[in-house]
Amino acid sequence: MVSDRILRGALGAFLFIGIFAGCSEQVTGSLGCPALCIDESAALRDTILTGAVILDSTFLGFPRPGEARDFTLLAQGDTADVRLGIHYDTLPATYQIVGASTDSLIRKVDSATIIFLIDTLVTKPTTPITIDAFDIDTSATDTLTATIAPLYRTSRLLGSKTFQASEIKSDTVRLALNNAALFAKLKDTLRLRIGLQVRGAGSSKMRVLSTSYQPRIRFRVSSDTTVKPDTIFPKSATPPDVFQQAAFRVFPVVVKGLLAAPPTGRFVVGGLAGARAYLRFDIPAAVLDSVSVIRASLLITQVRARSTGATSDSVSIYTQPVLAAPTVTDIFTAATFLGPQGLYGVDSVRFTPRDSGQRSIELVNLLRLWRSAGTTNTTRAIVLRSPQEGNTAGELNFVSTEGPAALRPRLRITYVPRRGFGIP
Repeated sequence: MVSDRILRGALGAFLFIGIFAGCSEQVTGSLGCPALCIDESAALRDTILTGAVILDSTFLGFPRPGEARDFTLLAQGDTADVRLGIHYDTLPATYQIVGASTDSLIRKVDSATIIFLIDTLVTKPTTPITIDAFDIDTSATDTLTATIAPLYRTSRLLGSKTFQASEIKSDTVRLALNNAALFAKLKDTLRLRIGLQVRGAGSSKMRVLSTSYQPRIRFRVSSDTTVKPDTIFPKSATPPDVFQQAAFRVFPVVVKGLLAAPPTGRFVVGGLAGARAYLRFDIPAAVLDSVSVIRASLLITQVRARSTGATSDSVSIYTQPVLAAPTVTDIFTAATFLGPQGLYGVDSVRFTPRDSGQRSIELVNLLRLWRSAGTTNTTRAIVLRSPQEGNTAGELNFVSTEGPAALRPRLRITYVPRRGFGIP
């Protein structure tokens, strides 16, 4: 005899299948059954809201100094030239002999080597690449590129090596340094500031990962093998502000490829200038409250990037919701309060800077979030940013709300009217 429990389970499964079948005639494909068949007689409808994006703005300079520790060295002719600066402002003057009661002065330097980690998954060289190390110390204000860039010259060379592509088998790179030059710094208790530069035939790049492994200098002070090699880690004593000192332990030196703010009629994302775009929406209440949104697409018109930003390498875009309350009226401040990328079901997209045409970013899950949160708790705005900001010359350009009317950002939604039976 079949139990009541089994009969109830079978009846429930039958009702579920019946509900799904009733919806499938109206909503086909992967859309499923919206809100338990809100209106079985309603077909999907499309509309384009031309005035949904009411404001856009571009902010430059991301990531901010101190917010990142991984940087990409670039040598791409007239397109981009990015170098690295590393401060070693605390140098040892003595060393410890095993069994001795006092420290001994360092009287020699041998086997001096700078060791750093690179990302071979993203930027592994396929052709020979040369890495140069320079002494970039100066008494002038060395937080300015104009001051530092001229110091990368032959007379200040501390070490150089050409690596064949096959030689870079691991993530660790070792570059021998001039022993005498390092000893002179130690002997006179000076600071050491090293600039790294890459070069090679055609385009060369190398991403240095100093977040997980600080670039360090290792050297021997004695031929006695019982004396361990000494190691120097990055440390900056300038500028006076402690936070800025941390930012200048390891930092990029952008010599070429930094673009200014975009002209009127455009917003941009990415590039060596680290551009981010802020977009604010004004969506009629009827759209969010009276219909069930099945799909929502931000339609933006891409135009060919400016000058050096028009590269052929694709650039990713992350869409992140602004979490700041509407009471935060300064849009730059609001744009710093962002929800994590991907948390709201908005996928990343990739576009090529030198291309043009209409592009689409799906925002349906974000619209549902805005509906549930209401207008008093959440700013209906997003920030478009690239995970490659500041590390690639490629910059994506789009027509803004001040551009030609037919090309401005729009919001296309696919929906079912919210009538009759359903979940409110």
